[in-house]
Amino acid sequence: MLVSDFPPAMIRAFGFLFGALWGSFFNVAIYRWPREMSVVSPPSHCPSCGAAVPWYRNLPILGYVLLRGKAACCGAQLTPRYFLVELLSGALGLALAERFIVDMGPTASLSESAVSAGLFFAFVGGLVVATFVDLEWMEIPDEVSIGGTALGLATVTLREPGPDAVEAALGAGGGFLMVQLLLVWAWERLTGRRGMGEGDSKLLMFIGAFLGWKGALFALVGGAFQGVIVSAIVVGAGGRMKGGEHSQPAAEGAPDPDAPEAEEDDQEDGEEGDDPEGASNDLLVADGTRAVLDSGGSRLIIQDDRGRLLWEYIAASEDDSPLRRPVPFGPFLALGALEFLFFGEPLIDLYLRLFD
Repeated sequence: MLVSDFPPAMIRAFGFLFGALWGSFFNVAIYRWPREMSVVSPPSHCPSCGAAVPWYRNLPILGYVLLRGKAACCGAQLTPRYFLVELLSGALGLALAERFIVDMGPTASLSESAVSAGLFFAFVGGLVVATFVDLEWMEIPDEVSIGGTALGLATVTLREPGPDAVEAALGAGGGFLMVQLLLVWAWERLTGRRGMGEGDSKLLMFIGAFLGWKGALFALVGGAFQGVIVSAIVVGAGGRMKGGEHSQPAAEGAPDPDAPEAEEDDQEDGEEGDDPEGASNDLLVADGTRAVLDSGGSRLIIQDDRGRLLWEYIAASEDDSPLRRPVPFGPFLALGALEFLFFGEPLIDLYLRLFD
């Protein structure tokens, strides 16, 4: 069966729907993997009232729009992250269908092109999960990095176009060592502080297994270049924002629709919500939620009724060096990898011209 046996519009539509459907699973993984929960059990249910969520309420993109971002069972507000991840996954599925099926030409084998597109979709899906987990938790799940590396090396001969087995092995090994030795081990010994996290080195290993050493190098350099720009913008804003490890930001008011019912062991770090030393202003907002401002006015935290951290703002100070501000680097590595996957050599030429 050839690519020409199906209209390009049908292939593109299938790619978008395929991606959006898998986006629902990515949302489950984003929530559960950092909490060391199974992605299979328990089934999705409302965290507010405990009602099971039927399959037709979980329709990607459309379900969120029809429900207007609220749970059908009790009206609890849902986080827009679910809509965003499903829409992004659909768009990536469409882009992969275009890049690895339609662009292969009418005489290309549909089955071989579909296998290649499917494997690269597993790759970009891992990048999506890693990005959103790193943004919230400042860590990258091993299920993505290590499991993805194994998949990338095992299927290297099935992906076309793509690196050969030697390039994939060099990309995986070189990507890991490049970050681990230079930006983790050496940086810590030179400065006494952690540079990149070990999760970043494993994520670059995953990228190298799929894109080869050129892709890993581009993801590192291009990601760092774009990360510096974004970090400069954040520093220029005069402060930093970070969410609590186990909660959505209070500004969203968004209980997670995939979260299990409240469990005591799901919150092991309640001490994060303790009053900061010297706190002098404690305001009860609503339903046990508190806003606490320290005596110096430089730190504002929002806590729930059990003292867990929901949101924190720390104002910049004169000795608050930008180098000391933690910035999740995984999203920038993922961005660089996606740029290389879809644009490759032309994008490398553009970067080289910037430094001429």
